[in-house]
Amino acid sequence: MITPFFHLDCSIYKQILKTMNSFKENFRIAKFLASLFTHSSIPEEEKAYREWVNENPEHQKLADRILNEEVYEKNTQLIKSFSSSKAWDKIYPLLGGEKSFGRLSWRKSLKYAALILLLIIPVSYLIYNWIAGEPIGEITPGTHGGELTLSNGNTFNLFDNVPPEGATEVFIIDSKGINYQTPANKPKVKEIKNTLRTLHGMECHIVLSDGTKVHLNAESQLTYPICFSSKERIVQVEGEAYFDVAPDKTHPFIVQTPHTSIRVTGTSFNIRAYADEEVESTTLVSGAVKINSGNETFELVPNQHYTYNKKTHTNNVTNVNTALYTSWESGSFIFLNVPLENVMSYLSKWYGFQYSFEDETAKQVRIGASLNRYENMNPIIDMITELNLVNIKQREGILYISYQQ
Repeated sequence: MITPFFHLDCSIYKQILKTMNSFKENFRIAKFLASLFTHSSIPEEEKAYREWVNENPEHQKLADRILNEEVYEKNTQLIKSFSSSKAWDKIYPLLGGEKSFGRLSWRKSLKYAALILLLIIPVSYLIYNWIAGEPIGEITPGTHGGELTLSNGNTFNLFDNVPPEGATEVFIIDSKGINYQTPANKPKVKEIKNTLRTLHGMECHIVLSDGTKVHLNAESQLTYPICFSSKERIVQVEGEAYFDVAPDKTHPFIVQTPHTSIRVTGTSFNIRAYADEEVESTTLVSGAVKINSGNETFELVPNQHYTYNKKTHTNNVTNVNTALYTSWESGSFIFLNVPLENVMSYLSKWYGFQYSFEDETAKQVRIGASLNRYENMNPIIDMITELNLVNIKQREGILYISYQQ
């Protein structure tokens, strides 16, 4: 929240606003006031100042307050809190593309005129809020949703009231996702595949025809047969998904990702394979899995975590607390000594916010936190900023993150 430097009652504002009906005019006034304050005014500016104060007695009162050196010095720290170049990038279009007003160059004027603009009218607060950061609004969690692409290429919103004709003969849609029904007679023809996709801020549950349960996280997709009819139950996944596979030793369940193939008979595990992340991983909760990556094979036991690094093409298996990698499935996020860059990338998929790091150092700040997945994200932002490690500002709906100097 921006705190005004001095108080003007509503009647004064109304009178001032009558004669200051454009941002360009406001900047013109701020510019000659800045020139007077810095003792660099020229006759034309002094004349403009006299004309302005003669228009309304309140203008003189306002000018006296602005040009009071003691008041001004108390607030010069505000100027240091934002970049003049960033301020100009926002102000420039509002001035019709003019980079100078009279004798003073825009660079010299801006330092003083931007602050004076803040003192003149409330609309200036909007300019400052963009520069210094507006209050961070509510960042709300995602919800159930998804898009289903049928074998014929038709795509529809899973939670539309009217699914495609004939679709209800194959699956049932409920409030959380989709449930396939096993036909009385399994087809003997080539398997027909559908693809379920979640966008940012979405999750979806699906029960496959064999009874396998899959929880699809945000920005993920699962391609699967509407009915398994071959010796192997094969699906493809991108993004993140938690599997609870129905046991069937005679028909192994295989999950294919862009870089690995995971073979199971009946087990619970988490796969994370986002295209924009450097590492692809599998975390085993129960049962057993066999992972094929290139020419190498890895067999996991419960509480083990497999990773494949796309850049180095290396594989690794470690013993872990599986909750660190599967907590999202049960309704929470847990981060333990994780780089902030990874935290923001992961959370943005679910909360659907935009962000930008303003320096490399901020990306590497490590975070430990726990967050209810179905509550607003704001508490974790408050926690991060209270640690005084980074600054997080919001401008035009985008979170800008910089290292705390």
